Amino acid sequence: MKPQRRGRRSPVRIVLVTLIVVAALVVAWRGAVLGALELHFGSGFDKKRFDRLESEFDRSPAAFTQADARMRELVAAHPQAPRVSWTRALVCVGDVCEHATAKDKAIYEALPDVDLIVYQSKDSGRTFFRLFMQDPPRYTIMHAPGDTDPAAWAENRGFRSIRSLTPGWVILGPIPDVDRENDQWP
Repeated sequence: MKPQRRGRRSPVRIVLVTLIVVAALVVAWRGAVLGALELHFGSGFDKKRFDRLESEFDRSPAAFTQADARMRELVAAHPQAPRVSWTRALVCVGDVCEHATAKDKAIYEALPDVDLIVYQSKDSGRTFFRLFMQDPPRYTIMHAPGDTDPAAWAENRGFRSIRSLTPGWVILGPIPDVDRENDQWP
């Protein structure tokens, strides 16, 4: 006659059940995290941000136009510069930065939520207004007055989405690929 087991479990069985439960919890956790990230940073989030940025642009299109005109003056003064960037405090031509003038600061401060204005010789004829906002991803308002197909340009550069504002002005969604983002904004 075989002895009956009373409440004792095989150590192998305990380890296998524990591993299965841990693996299921890890898979469920990863699914929840990835789902939350897609919900927060995914393309569905672009519509909300686009709506907000479009309303801010609509409130102050003259400020964007004035800042674009000033950036074009800076570029005209330094036609060989590979990059001209402008923040509230600094205007940089290539790697050389100077303090922004009082006039430049006043123009810049009229822009809602803009963190950086950029011209790059590789994207000639375009002025970029980078908006870092409170959290990623990063959005950009682009002025490209001569561009007849900004959507094709944006797709070629890896931007996730685009929305037209007025002729020559568009909002560009983020670039989800880090390498392509680094290529676009060296």
